[in-house]
Amino acid sequence: MLIITFLLLLYPILNLRFQKMDLHWYMRALEEVVIRVLFSAFSLKASRVEGLTGVWVGDKKLAAVGIRVSKWLTYHGLALNVSTDLSPFSRIIPCGIKDRGVGSIKELLRGSNKPSSISGYQYEDDGKLIDIAHESLLKEFCEVFQLELCHQSVSILRSLDR
Repeated sequence: MLIITFLLLLYPILNLRFQKMDLHWYMRALEEVVIRVLFSAFSLKASRVEGLTGVWVGDKKLAAVGIRVSKWLTYHGLALNVSTDLSPFSRIIPCGIKDRGVGSIKELLRGSNKPSSISGYQYEDDGKLIDIAHESLLKEFCEVFQLELCHQSVSILRSLDR
């Protein structure tokens, strides 16, 4: 049986000299992005847990945050479990945290008493869940960091090679 899982990664490269030169602020801002995504796109109430990094819904960690910064330029970022196969986590202690588990958006939506679809798509539609999470992640990231996102299609970039 083939199991396809979706984990959404956001690895922004930012110059914190133009934001705020504070690594704790940056970590909390990345967490805020995910908290907003979970609420605005999926009506899931997420939070931070004192002394732990990441984003939580109840005792389940939905997003891991890990950064690298060099000369105030950021690398790495966050991973959000959208429809991730969580079974391998039963054999380890994720992040060394014994009394909490790992969760995914799909798992939480399935176990909630919320309607079984978002904009007409069933929660079982992993592709739609990742699309919704992706779109919301970009929107909330831009709002939290007060940035404007500019897209260029790949076909435009190919035409520059000529």
